[in-house]
Amino acid sequence: MYHWQNEYKKPVKFSTLRKYVEFYSEHDLFAKVSKVGLKLGAEILFYVMLLFYLLADKTVPLRNKLIITAALGYFILPTDLIADFIPVLGFSDDAAFLSYAVSSVSSAITPEVKKRAKEKIEEMFDVNMTTQSSKTKSVASRADY
Repeated sequence: MYHWQNEYKKPVKFSTLRKYVEFYSEHDLFAKVSKVGLKLGAEILFYVMLLFYLLADKTVPLRNKLIITAALGYFILPTDLIADFIPVLGFSDDAAFLSYAVSSVSSAITPEVKKRAKEKIEEMFDVNMTTQSSKTKSVASRADY
């Protein structure tokens, strides 16, 4: 059984990731993003779009695609560790898994992927990512993300 380490150097089992991969589909991802929209917060939404575009990138290794697909599958789940409908806390577990995935695959995030993610958010929600909060600008412009 394969084990990878997260940022805390704790092993992440393949079987743990695999159970969430089953829930991923592009259709369900965009249905969820459309439904919850900007309630997610710009940073989490940006992470979702980064991961979506990385998944389509042929240069991203299979190991990274497994992590990405698991994180997006977990995001799609309506009843995960903390149910999404709970105010404030609902997306905190999703945010943690998405952040883990982004940090795990950060070396594959190119300026083109960041640009496509920002453009998709702007297109879907009619917002200008360049005028969003300073935290969002910081996330969008980080060299390692």
